[in-house]
Amino acid sequence: MNLNSPALLEDNLIWQAKTAGKRMVFYGDDTWVRLFPKHFMEHDGTTSFFVSDYTEVDNNVTRHLDSTLKRDDWDILILHYLGLDHIGHISGPHSSLIQPKLMEMDDILKKIHSALISKVISCFPKPGVANTRVARGACSKNSSPSKSKM
Repeated sequence: MNLNSPALLEDNLIWQAKTAGKRMVFYGDDTWVRLFPKHFMEHDGTTSFFVSDYTEVDNNVTRHLDSTLKRDDWDILILHYLGLDHIGHISGPHSSLIQPKLMEMDDILKKIHSALISKVISCFPKPGVANTRVARGACSKNSSPSKSKM
């Protein structure tokens, strides 16, 4: 992570969405807010520099979820959860902390899916964990992340 991340000036999906008039909401790692300072109609970034913390950023994202899912004033919702990644860096993919965090993420994905059943949902797990159970279960219990239809 680069704590001095400047605004991203190259063409990217966020810029394309903003140019197309899409209303975007973001919660999670505050690097996004520095990279895209004028792109989100609403955001709440949390410093994620402390890798040993695997709850604060996730809790900050989740605390907005219920109220945001009930609204219809946004087109794109970006949620950057970091807890699972931080646990992997601290303890590895076989840590006893993984299962409870996966269950938490499952509940969150179920909540999102239920609220947005008629919408398009995309889930992007962190690269580099493709051969672990974490990646295989991240988007769908029936497909790998690269083939997910969610």
